[in-house]
Amino acid sequence: MYSVLIVDDELAIREGLAALLDWESLGFQVIDTAANAIEARHKYGLYSPDLMIIDIRMPGRDGLELIQELRQGDPELHIIILSGYADFSYAKRAMAFGIDNYLLKPVDEEELQRYLSVLYAELESRAAYRKQHAAVKVWSREMLVQSLLLESGQQSPAAPETAVHEAGLHWDSYQVVLIRLLLQDNADNGPSTAVKARLAASFEEQDWGIVFSLDSYLGVLLQPSFQKELVHKLMVRNIREAAAAQGLECIIAAGDMVDTLEELPASRYSALARIKEHFFYDEPGMIGPDSLKVKKGLPVKPEEAEPRLEAVLERLYFAMDTGSAGVLSSLVREAGEWMSAACYSEMAVKSRYVRMVTFLSNKLSLQYKEPGLQHSRMDEQIQQIYKYTSLPRLQRYVASLLEQYAAGIAHDDMEVLMKRILDLIHRHYSENLKLDTLADVFTYSSAYLGKLFRNSTGLPFNSYLDRVRMEKAKELLGQGCKVHQAASGAGFSDVDYFREKFKRLEGISPSDYRRKNS
Repeated sequence: MYSVLIVDDELAIREGLAALLDWESLGFQVIDTAANAIEARHKYGLYSPDLMIIDIRMPGRDGLELIQELRQGDPELHIIILSGYADFSYAKRAMAFGIDNYLLKPVDEEELQRYLSVLYAELESRAAYRKQHAAVKVWSREMLVQSLLLESGQQSPAAPETAVHEAGLHWDSYQVVLIRLLLQDNADNGPSTAVKARLAASFEEQDWGIVFSLDSYLGVLLQPSFQKELVHKLMVRNIREAAAAQGLECIIAAGDMVDTLEELPASRYSALARIKEHFFYDEPGMIGPDSLKVKKGLPVKPEEAEPRLEAVLERLYFAMDTGSAGVLSSLVREAGEWMSAACYSEMAVKSRYVRMVTFLSNKLSLQYKEPGLQHSRMDEQIQQIYKYTSLPRLQRYVASLLEQYAAGIAHDDMEVLMKRILDLIHRHYSENLKLDTLADVFTYSSAYLGKLFRNSTGLPFNSYLDRVRMEKAKELLGQGCKVHQAASGAGFSDVDYFREKFKRLEGISPSDYRRKNS
């Protein structure tokens, strides 16, 4: 819809013209009227109309003076002159200012309608030309940015200074932002094209930056005014909304800020490095120069990390088995820290967490009839693990899963808790049970938990564990097992220690016990 401003000192003429035609059916809208040249000049600045209909005779400054002033600043403005006088000299002077038409009062409705139809076609043609011209200009700027971003070994001959100048790229600073769209498997480029088109419309039309595509990424070369932290949130929201409109998620990373066009590749490389390492950042918006990676700690070899991970897995099981859900998050994070220190890849980390979740779920399912582990959703939950794009958020998800799994067997009462610990000892006597491990799981000091245990059983933890193991060893010996088999089956790794302990507690050697009872 094209806008029209009517200028006449007579109210009846202004209102009559506004009501004379069905303007909207012709593609126009009367946005306002003005009673004199001064008011008209003010409203021209306010509305920037496409067409002005101006009375040639008005008190004070007449229409010709107004037209002359407007034409100096806007040679493309369309103007129709109205006059109650068939004065050829006025018409002649008006023609010199490039008016579109000259109408006598009272205005002929059909004549004005014919003119508006011709004008509408002309305005539409001009709009199409401008759109095409703007598209070519954007394409040229994108190509220029792409050439500036290429490595020196790949770079085409340096862009001429005239091209840089015409593209308006003489900025105080530059920053490259890369966008990785998380496309579905076997997806074509349709969604990427649609996202790029939407970003180009929102960014470039408002001079926020130049949108481009390079390799498998979309990107934006940010204008200096849009490199500020406060407006980054607006940019991120804009990008995510464009991706979401195509049903996609995305990862956004900003490169380092540079001062010259020659340094653009460096900004691109730093953005690329961050986007490739996105999984190890805890950043919900855009990963940038100030974003912090997950702490890796001292580097370790993968073969050194695996025993540590197995120990964490054991503690996770004990924590879930005894209802100590409060430590699950910290243990899940500890596992991530060991994997990060060993430089596990994103996929290796996810696979390891999947193994941990399935192992714990299966082991608890074997132990409890109704542990509330929701096996019907296991496949869905495992798929979700692989979808996470951030290690900290993945860890929070895994911890929440384990907390759900443990919920069906968790207890808070201290008396019941001690019974659970005793039950755990009787079920896992052959494993590497230690008071320190249980204290860590229950978030007590080992001294305090040891005191609770002694008050409850009358024996220190290790003495109680030894008695349980001895009873199992006696059972195995009675079944005819050899001494080393009974020791191993009962959880004693040192046969000599077992013999000594057995004789001290039972008053007889294991061999003699076996002969008497088998």
